[in-house]
Amino acid sequence: MSRITIGTNLIEDCDTAITISGVPLFSYKREQKKVSLSFDVPCPPATKEIQIKDNIVLKGDVTLKVDSNSASVKLGDSLLIELLVKGDTTIVNLDLRPLGLRIYTDSNAFYIGSSQLSQNIIKQCAKGITIG
Repeated sequence: MSRITIGTNLIEDCDTAITISGVPLFSYKREQKKVSLSFDVPCPPATKEIQIKDNIVLKGDVTLKVDSNSASVKLGDSLLIELLVKGDTTIVNLDLRPLGLRIYTDSNAFYIGSSQLSQNIIKQCAKGITIG
């Protein structure tokens, strides 16, 4: 992970972009013509646990779709995470509200509870954003 855009925020050269309760929320790599996604939402604080490791769903009733430049995870009809790889930048869209967490993005910001992060640059750190 070198450059990740979440909402209007840039996380660059960090070991982990987002951590929830000490668990990295997601990581990815590009392997042989497809994106390999790991996605981990702990319960608690979420109402449902989801664990995906290198494109294998270990826990949670979710649908995973991957191709050469993207990966997405849905819970029913709700999109939880979407990664779009464009060159050296990955755009991440999140919505963890279906899991009971007020964590989501839109075109303006990254929202965590009642807080809003907008147009921040976070560089060269172990954990970009830590929640809980």
